[in-house]
Amino acid sequence: MVIPCRDEEVAVGKVVSDFHRVIPGARVVVVDNASTDATGQRALAAGAEVLREGREGKGFALVRGFGAVPEADLVVMVDGDDTYPAEDLPALLSAAQRGADMVIGTRLSSFDVGAYRPGHTLGNRLFVVLVRVLFGVRTQDLFSGYRVLSRRFLDASPLIAQGFEIETELSLQALAGKFPVAEVPVHYRARPERSASKLRTFRDGYRILIALLTFFRDYRPLTFFGLAGTFLLLLGLSAGGVVITGYLETGQVFRLPLAVLSVGLTMLSAMCFIAGTILSSINRRTSELAAMLARRP
Repeated sequence: MVIPCRDEEVAVGKVVSDFHRVIPGARVVVVDNASTDATGQRALAAGAEVLREGREGKGFALVRGFGAVPEADLVVMVDGDDTYPAEDLPALLSAAQRGADMVIGTRLSSFDVGAYRPGHTLGNRLFVVLVRVLFGVRTQDLFSGYRVLSRRFLDASPLIAQGFEIETELSLQALAGKFPVAEVPVHYRARPERSASKLRTFRDGYRILIALLTFFRDYRPLTFFGLAGTFLLLLGLSAGGVVITGYLETGQVFRLPLAVLSVGLTMLSAMCFIAGTILSSINRRTSELAAMLARRP
């Protein structure tokens, strides 16, 4: 079990104790992510192993924690703010034992009053819709920090996210690798008093949006560059249509800059289509090589 924490001295001891009680004998690793309070000491006193990650960011902390448990067939990740009940873990583990490589504890059906900050529920739903449009993934909770991950999934997924976009990357890596994903409803609790969220709505929302678009570009290049090429082509044709209409009416080209712009946009459109085709072919070859390597003993 990996618990990323930053300044969670109020809650982390209870979180560690609760999960030890529900899953006796489980290895609990708390990753102290550059905390300025007694998070590490409280976790250690509660019986957890404590690692320190000096680079600020939830992504850094989780990747450090995943690397510290290479022997685990199943790895549980959960936030250290006591918002996810340990009592819901057996249901997640049961789904993983039935074959899911990622089990997500979805929070949107059951939660305490005040558990969500203003705008977070709306932001979650907007990103869920965006993911459905871009990738065709029907998920209920894109940003849940309560998940069970298989060793097979972790070994095959290159995780590079640094901050709160890590949950989005986990979901999209499961999509890219065609790993089975299950969603299990869990209750979401309000934070304890004197415990503050580290998520910044606009700053982290922007980073998550950029991560989504980058993943879309890298894993769906033909669609990404095809859409960009179509947009540029339509602009080029619109500009060219004005020039051609003027030429047909007067027999002269009066709007030379617009004609040059039309040609430039059309050329950029062609370059987008070519780039998308080439990158799509490279992606396919990369996937074939990855599949061949996975079959090697």
